[in-house]
Amino acid sequence: MSSPYRLLTCGLLLVLACGDNGNATTAKPDTDSTSTSTPPVTTTTTGEPTTTGATETPTSTEAATSTTEGSTTGEPAQCAIYSNELECGQNGCEWTQLISYTHGTQGCLGDIRDFCVPKETSGGLTSMWRDDDGDIEVLQFTHIPTDLGPEWSVCDCDGPLACLCTAQPLDCPERMDEFCGTIASENSCTNAATAGNFVCGWFTVSQEGPLDGMCDDPPWQAHCLPGTDLGKKTCEEISLPYVDQGYCQGWTDPVFWRDNDGIIEVTTDCGPKPTGWNLCVADDPTQPEECKCGCKI
Repeated sequence: MSSPYRLLTCGLLLVLACGDNGNATTAKPDTDSTSTSTPPVTTTTTGEPTTTGATETPTSTEAATSTTEGSTTGEPAQCAIYSNELECGQNGCEWTQLISYTHGTQGCLGDIRDFCVPKETSGGLTSMWRDDDGDIEVLQFTHIPTDLGPEWSVCDCDGPLACLCTAQPLDCPERMDEFCGTIASENSCTNAATAGNFVCGWFTVSQEGPLDGMCDDPPWQAHCLPGTDLGKKTCEEISLPYVDQGYCQGWTDPVFWRDNDGIIEVTTDCGPKPTGWNLCVADDPTQPEECKCGCKI
């Protein structure tokens, strides 16, 4: 009886052993499914567009474009601040040459001055001036500058004499004595011009002292004076012939006189006429007797 029982027990153990093996087989897919779950790889893949978007190159390009457009379509370029051609051109401006004027004992002197101006300008001929540490600088523009600093002023009749040297018309008759009077040489005097017109003449002047009818005998001097009919060489008027005083026998050149701060001055020239002087004429009781002194010049 005992042996069949043992056989039955062994058979049951074999069945249990086979059932354990089946359980082990069905457990393998769980292990495999865990190892083949590769969604993290997919997550890494989807991160690449995020990295591409982070470069933001379109945003930086738009910013650069808007900056360029602002420099061309915004406020006018401030060009006068650039002192060299490279910076001038890099900032949308144009490097050009202007005429710079000074005025002194040699009259008007012009020089070429490099300057940075906007490419697009408007307006006509304009002259500007500034005081550069005691040195007066006058520039002639072919437009109306709008980008100069506050140290610059528009030339007018109250400006420096060099403003009168420019081609811009300035009607300043009250400044012409000063403009011509500072010039010390005949050539510079006869070539002095404002707005392109000669305005000065070289005259011989004699100072006859106070109004007393007497001719003093100081040496006469050549002076640069504002005048008209400059360059003419023919006499159209006949001066007062003081034949009876013995001064002007045969004298035909016109004589002019003026009262210069209480000093009677006379001058004579054949052709040009000094501005602001009076022509000596016959039988004028209001003119000084010093008119006859012009015949000795």
